[in-house]
Amino acid sequence: MTMAVRMPYESLRCGRGGDRGAGAMSGDEAGPVLRPGDAETFRQVWRGFGSTVAVIATEHGAVRHAMLATAVSSVSMDPPSLLVCVNRTASAHAALHGRGAFSLGLMAAPHRDLAAAIAESPSAMRFAHGTWRRLQDADAAIAGLPWLEEAQATLFCATDACHDYGTHSVLIARIAGAIGARTTDPLLYCDGGYGRFAPGEG
Repeated sequence: MTMAVRMPYESLRCGRGGDRGAGAMSGDEAGPVLRPGDAETFRQVWRGFGSTVAVIATEHGAVRHAMLATAVSSVSMDPPSLLVCVNRTASAHAALHGRGAFSLGLMAAPHRDLAAAIAESPSAMRFAHGTWRRLQDADAAIAGLPWLEEAQATLFCATDACHDYGTHSVLIARIAGAIGARTTDPLLYCDGGYGRFAPGEG
């Protein structure tokens, strides 16, 4: 399906009795209504920002943990690194912090149902969905990490820094290894639903 971005718009207030004729200059017009910078405004605006769906997994204390995430971004190519934002109430948060390493699988659009099943399952049942492997023959930092075979590509990450901000922890991790290929048909999440990228013409 094609993902449509829906953004809420406020009505415009026009200066000088609403007259926007030839004599009106841009400086004479009151722009869009400034909304408060509170959580509700931010939530409404950011819902229209689409992001690639990733599945994050780790193992700590002989217990596996997995979660879906969209708050992921590249940081640097030297060293190759990324960041992921994790709510401190997430069931995987303590394990991610304790292990200091995780796999990050980039989901492809054809696996929408699998991603949804993982997201909607209780933490103890998430590994019942999909084909999960354990990383072998790797550096000690990432050895044994669980990873999802159905992911288009998987990055194995070792956490270098963790910063708490607001309700979340920001994990900054270097890329220690990778499996798979470039994601050409990524699964996206936007405005509360899953979708896929529709390339423009030309």
